[in-house]
Amino acid sequence: MVLVIGGGVSGLMTAWILLDKGYRVTIVAEEWRQRGDKSPDKKADRMTSQIAGALWEYPPGGCGLSEIEVPVLAYSTLAQYRTWALQSFLFYKLLAENDSLVAEKNRFGARMITLYQFFQKLPAPPPSEDQNPQGERTQEADPEWKKAKNAIKYGPNDFNIQWGYRHQAPVVDTDVAMEFLMNRVRDKGATLETRHIREDLHLQERELMDDFKADIIVNASGLGAKVLASDNQVFPVRGAVRRMTLDNNDNAALDGMDLVLLPAQYDTRNQPGKTVFIVPRNEKTTVVGSIIQRNNWDLALTLESPEVEDMWKRAHGLVPALQTRKPSARPLAQGLRPFSHSNVRVSADNRTASCRVVHNYGHGGSGWTLAVGCAWTCVTIVERMLHRAEAGSVANANVWGLGGHRGAD
Repeated sequence: MVLVIGGGVSGLMTAWILLDKGYRVTIVAEEWRQRGDKSPDKKADRMTSQIAGALWEYPPGGCGLSEIEVPVLAYSTLAQYRTWALQSFLFYKLLAENDSLVAEKNRFGARMITLYQFFQKLPAPPPSEDQNPQGERTQEADPEWKKAKNAIKYGPNDFNIQWGYRHQAPVVDTDVAMEFLMNRVRDKGATLETRHIREDLHLQERELMDDFKADIIVNASGLGAKVLASDNQVFPVRGAVRRMTLDNNDNAALDGMDLVLLPAQYDTRNQPGKTVFIVPRNEKTTVVGSIIQRNNWDLALTLESPEVEDMWKRAHGLVPALQTRKPSARPLAQGLRPFSHSNVRVSADNRTASCRVVHNYGHGGSGWTLAVGCAWTCVTIVERMLHRAEAGSVANANVWGLGGHRGAD
């Protein structure tokens, strides 16, 4: 039996794969997918996986590696991020195709839409046809392209956009997808328990395994890994999004609006530039971001907060048609992205030879982009650890070459 700690997208995806492979699974979490609207000025809100923008981005994305250091000794490399992301891409693409064929109650909530990603300077090579299905790069000096899109307006004095590329990208309606994932793992036999685990797993591993009759533990606790893995490299990046609703009468004004992303970029003084994040979540709701504030644990933003007002000004400055949309019933959502200075960690914890803990955390603002690929890697490590344990061997993720670049794991 596998004990999974964490009820977000990483924990549920990992549980789904484990269940399909025939394992018994218990998922323990402090919070789960919320239903119904809550006041935006209350601290209690939907969980991070639910309020996320949930736009698939080719790494490094606008909410991924661009906000963190990339040390030589990291748990994972950019190449590994891209492998995980492309595995997730294919999975979401398949689910998006399936959603068009099934009843609404059985849908995952994914769809494919064109992403236009802009840059103020030439970035690392963007997706090409052999890296990302239907990838295409375009120099953003083409006036015909601007005229065709019509909604995109910018100038050198505002955003200084010089480069861009476009490709088909999955976007996930997280309210729908999180409910789908919870129902799916329940239907497959998982047990879900609400519980707050407060200490380093290294200190309570045996107790937890005895309590849940578990053979191994998966730590997919997000920011909780700061305590559960005793990892001081984990830190929050506060973010918020405005949610806008499209009225039936507004269709003409926003006809052809696609995903638009201007990621965080750093100028010659190493200061972050302007960021714009516009995602049509579904036929009615558009999500607008982004706020990036490191090490800020306070979830007290309101629509009148200066950073929220500035975020909205940037977004409709780039896409003026946004102003025709109206605030949704829950106009502001905020949360804490679970970053790590050492990048995503998917590896065995080998602080002791007998340790039976596998970690899957540190996804930052790329949780949905990386979730499927990370889950597959995590399950592979779990299976090999269990197999080696049955054979009387000591489990060590380094032997298998999985879980990252960093030698400690």
